[in-house]
Amino acid sequence: MILIIVILILPFLMKHTFVAPNSDGLIRKCDASGCGHFGANRIGHKHNGVDFVVIPNQNIYAPFPCIINRYGYPYSGDLNYRLIEIIGTGAYQAYRAKIMYINEVLPVKSRLDKGDALCTADDITKKYDTPMTPHVHFELYINNKLVDPTKYFNVK
Repeated sequence: MILIIVILILPFLMKHTFVAPNSDGLIRKCDASGCGHFGANRIGHKHNGVDFVVIPNQNIYAPFPCIINRYGYPYSGDLNYRLIEIIGTGAYQAYRAKIMYINEVLPVKSRLDKGDALCTADDITKKYDTPMTPHVHFELYINNKLVDPTKYFNVK
């Protein structure tokens, strides 16, 4: 019983640091389409992740050692945009992340080390009529609970 409790709370006790998907940690500021920080207001809900500023087609990096679990679509009915879901390995096994607005590069079940190229950035600005800073959206789950990922990155 004690071992189970330790396994469940260990990720919260350890201060893991991640490699930013865009390598420099720059988070999207507020623009005409909204703000990129965790919890920012959205129509009818709060922003569930952090938006990292990118240049379309740039490499997106694995934030922690992981396995590619699946690819999916962030918008139902719109197959133009993709997401990748990764699951942490080793000391990061309690972590799961979704990165949206990406292009597939590697197959499902690929193993990556922290900082390895994971995929490339798509251009989400093509979807919207209002000006928007190009970005990838990053959501973090620890033991399947959504958390603010900001504290795990050296963000700017």
